[in-house]
Amino acid sequence: PDTSRDQQASMNATEAKKICVLYLVSRLQRHGPIFQLYNIVRYLDRKRFCPRVLTLSPEAPESLLADFVKIDVECDSLGLSRVAGMILGPGRIKRLLEERPVDLVHVFDYRSTLLCANHVMGVPRVVTCRQSYRHVFGPILGSIMMRSFLRACDECERVVAVSHSIRNLVENGIARQIDVIHNGIDLDRFKPVGEEEKRHLRSRLGLPPDRRVFLSVGFLSETKGVPTLIEAFLKGADGQSDVLVLLGDGPLREKCSRLAAGRSNIRMVGFVDNVENYLGAADVFVSASLTEGCPNAVMEAMACGLPVVLSDIPAHREILAFDERAGLVFTTKDAASLSLALTKSRGMNYSEQSSAALGIIKNHLNARKMSLKYQELYAELCG
Repeated sequence: PDTSRDQQASMNATEAKKICVLYLVSRLQRHGPIFQLYNIVRYLDRKRFCPRVLTLSPEAPESLLADFVKIDVECDSLGLSRVAGMILGPGRIKRLLEERPVDLVHVFDYRSTLLCANHVMGVPRVVTCRQSYRHVFGPILGSIMMRSFLRACDECERVVAVSHSIRNLVENGIARQIDVIHNGIDLDRFKPVGEEEKRHLRSRLGLPPDRRVFLSVGFLSETKGVPTLIEAFLKGADGQSDVLVLLGDGPLREKCSRLAAGRSNIRMVGFVDNVENYLGAADVFVSASLTEGCPNAVMEAMACGLPVVLSDIPAHREILAFDERAGLVFTTKDAASLSLALTKSRGMNYSEQSSAALGIIKNHLNARKMSLKYQELYAELCG
């Protein structure tokens, strides 16, 4: 019994030496910011850091909660709606932190940032900026949200942007320094496949074995530019040799379906949970987005060795600046320019483009590097 008590005391002392990081988010839904949170936590040095996740609202059916539990991350939830969270959330968060103190709080979204800035005191607070709310919610609501978000950022000890383009968007609204830590891709999940595996995947997914496959992944909305992509593909693609696959859903699905009507070489698949299989089956990735922060879909494609054709926006240029051989850029919202880029991609050195795309992720934008940079930040803030 004495030995057992000594062992438990030793374990408690070891835990006390670790930096306890609380990740405060709205919920663990399956989208870009939460995948990045998962990547940060997965590669944390557990000898130095103890991660905890607290969500504000109940989980939706499409949740990553089970994935966090599998990597031994303690997850709790306030279980509150949006309105109840703003009213009851502050008191409940305060009580939880009094019962189980943490060394640092890291927030990722609008609601958690406002709650953290106004109601979490006494520990360093880190907020990650991922997007411009004006681009997502429109000029009126988006501007109101952006102003309140930036005010909250100013209350936190450290502000991190996921790209230089996001930092440039928000730096005039924040008094304190903004760090840049790019999103990172998990190279264990997203990786190139061989020719035999590509043929096998195409057979499973019902894609032709001998045609060039363009792939686009994202929400079917105006900001993703999917109608422009369909129009450009219809103008410039060879119906006998090219196939366009669109993964995702959204408010423009009906419009996109009308644009693609009658064309068997345009496949609108909807949401899938095996996107890496489609990446393995594709030849070229296309993004016609009008705005991005640090686009996960583009980087996941590059991790799979896919050359990219990208709209000329700051976030895309920032990625290609690491190695311009990885892809082509076209004029944003210009179907003719995109059509020309699709045609031009046929004559490029595919092997060179593929190697350059993969090299960008391996050398600069992978999950391990991203997590390590956040760990260095946590250690700095906690002394």
